[in-house]
Amino acid sequence: MTDTVPSTGVRALDEMIGDLPFVEFFGDWEVVKLLFHRFIVEHSGEIEVLLTQEFGALDTTALRRLSRNLGVRPEASLSRSFSLQSTVELIRGALATEPPVAAVVDPYLYAPSDPSGYGALTPVTSALRELGGRKAVAVFNRVSRFGRRTPEGGTYHHHSIPVIVELSASPSVLGARIVKHPSSPPRRVLFSYAEVYGTPVRGPGQQTRLTAWAGG
Repeated sequence: MTDTVPSTGVRALDEMIGDLPFVEFFGDWEVVKLLFHRFIVEHSGEIEVLLTQEFGALDTTALRRLSRNLGVRPEASLSRSFSLQSTVELIRGALATEPPVAAVVDPYLYAPSDPSGYGALTPVTSALRELGGRKAVAVFNRVSRFGRRTPEGGTYHHHSIPVIVELSASPSVLGARIVKHPSSPPRRVLFSYAEVYGTPVRGPGQQTRLTAWAGG
C-alpha cells in the first residue's frame, strides 16, 4: 500500500479529509471537474488518470493554465474506457502500474438506466476497493440519478468508499460537505475559486465555470 495521500491542494478541504488514502468527490459536476483538473496538476508526475469516456472530459487548456499558476509541469498517465466492462478492466489494470496516485473519473457513466440492474456495477466497485488498497485514490463521481444528494454507484459503492465528500458552488464560494468519514472532522468547509485555481481570479465570468476560465 502506498504512503501517498491524495491531496487536492486546497488546505481546508485536505484538512477536512485528513490523511486517508481513498476518497470520493461528487456533487455539482462543474466543481467536480474543476477539482479533478487541480488534482491532476497537484500530483503531476505521480498520477494515473482513469477516465470513463471515450472522448473529451479532459481539458488540456485548463491543465496548462493550472500548471502555470502552480509552477509545475503537467505530467500524467491517461487511460480511457468506453463501456462498463472496459471500466472494470481499466481499474484492474491500474493495480499493476507504477504511479502511486490514481484519479478515477466518472466510473459509473455506463450505469444501467434501471436501478434493479445495479448489480452489474458490483465489479466496478470491487475493482475500486482493490485499487484503494494499493494506491492513493480519488474518485470523481456524479450525483446518483436515483438518490438525491448521494453519489452514483448504488449501496455497495456507498459502503465501500471510506470518505465521501459532496461539492457545491455559488457565484462566489465553493463548499464541501462530509457525507461519510471514519472520524469526526468538520462537517462542512468553504473555500474560494482562487484557492482551486491557484491564483487570484478576476472577473465574474471567470469565477463560476472551469470552461469559462480555461477559455473553452
